[in-house]
Amino acid sequence: MNSMYPEIGRIMMAYDKKFKVFMKNALKNNNLTVAEALVLLSLYENDGQTQDMLLSSIYYDKSVMTRTMKALEDRGLISRSSNPDDGRSWIFHLKKSGRDLKPEIVQALRDWCSIVFDGMDEARSAEMLELLREVYANVNKE
Repeated sequence: MNSMYPEIGRIMMAYDKKFKVFMKNALKNNNLTVAEALVLLSLYENDGQTQDMLLSSIYYDKSVMTRTMKALEDRGLISRSSNPDDGRSWIFHLKKSGRDLKPEIVQALRDWCSIVFDGMDEARSAEMLELLREVYANVNKE
């Protein structure tokens, strides 16, 4: 085993923790969790998604996603409708109150990115993205 692997793992876990704490603090006035903010962001990009589509874009497990969708719906930020292509699933849509949160969520992510990518040029950021895609592909091999 490469001697760097444990440190890489620790850094990835620390990054995740710092990101969640940062976003929780940035979104506390809106009482949003990180999962809820990521769902809303995905719906801003493509409104009218099924839960499976959302799962593939934000990488949470199904149980977390189910609770998240219920919480967003209970707060009136999203609505669900029957999926005409699959009666066993729902299609989720933003409501006006969910759309209204977009500027604050986007700003929180911009603030996070300005911290994370401070001093990195575009080429290094692109390299990092490619490496992370490779790592993610490796952990998803079946």
